[in-house]
Amino acid sequence: MNYSLSRRRFIASASPVLSPIMAIALTTTLVTTTTTQAAETLRLGHYFPAEDFRGRTTQYLADQLDPSLLEIDVFPSESLVKGRDGLMGTARGTVDLYSLFGGYVVGTVGMMKIFTVPFPPDSLDDADVLAFANDPRVLEPLGEAFAASQVKLLGFINSSGQTTLFLAEPITGLDALEGRKIRGVGGYTDPALEDLGATVVFMSAAEQFLQLQTGGVDGVITTDSSYVNLGLSEVAPVVLASSMVRTPYPLIMNLRKYNGLSQEARDELHRAVDATIEWSSANFTEESARLHQAVDEQAETVYTFSEEDLTLANSLRDKYLSAYIEEFGESADALVEVYRSYLQ
Repeated sequence: MNYSLSRRRFIASASPVLSPIMAIALTTTLVTTTTTQAAETLRLGHYFPAEDFRGRTTQYLADQLDPSLLEIDVFPSESLVKGRDGLMGTARGTVDLYSLFGGYVVGTVGMMKIFTVPFPPDSLDDADVLAFANDPRVLEPLGEAFAASQVKLLGFINSSGQTTLFLAEPITGLDALEGRKIRGVGGYTDPALEDLGATVVFMSAAEQFLQLQTGGVDGVITTDSSYVNLGLSEVAPVVLASSMVRTPYPLIMNLRKYNGLSQEARDELHRAVDATIEWSSANFTEESARLHQAVDEQAETVYTFSEEDLTLANSLRDKYLSAYIEEFGESADALVEVYRSYLQ
């Protein structure tokens, strides 16, 4: 490229009048150079280790893009923006894109609470969660809600996998959570814990081990992935067999940055997102099974719900689905109907 630039300068200085052939060649070179330089580089942040499946998913997205149109630099492990600040960091433009846990945005994008309804049935797996989250009937109203915060919702590229309660001491039932301090994850899961008599404590994923070790909390709601990768079995050897919540991860983008892309670049981004969702859905089942097996091997006690627990869990799920409709009205009622269709 340096040679081409110097040659253009040489041609211009040597002869102020270019032949038609030389003029065409020069114009073609300049257009090609301009097109190459026009490729946008976007910064994508997340809070997972790069080797985590969720981290690998974001890298898969980056690798799908045509570099002549778009490129993505990935910043893992909160190296650019903290996970709980992902929405605001994206809206401000500190980062262009962010993949974050759905529960982290419910304080601003309240409609996302649909993904925090507690105690999803065991029949609702991660493929169902991703299919529900990316259903056009869901994406449209949620996209409008995100846009109010100057953020573009591109889709949901991961599911959390089993996200359940890990405890330092055994329990005899859900009612035995009364008086225990539990790390919450936001949304309706937190008041559901309070309904069970627990005290909800907020902390980052990185703090879980120390807080369990020192007695700052009696248990944490977290993913199988975090339990395995953070070595939490040393301080929380008890695990619930069923999920407390199963939440998808939205991929969001600064709205001004998105609107500033060419239509061709936007189309390329959406194509890569669609390919990433397909890849994630196809590969996470195996990953989830691997993590679930690792949890079973590392935990000392796996607590399975009794009939009384199941009745209580189902009543709490119904309570917060109703609360969602009451809080957000007709749009929420429509989303709950879609959600129920994925439970059948």
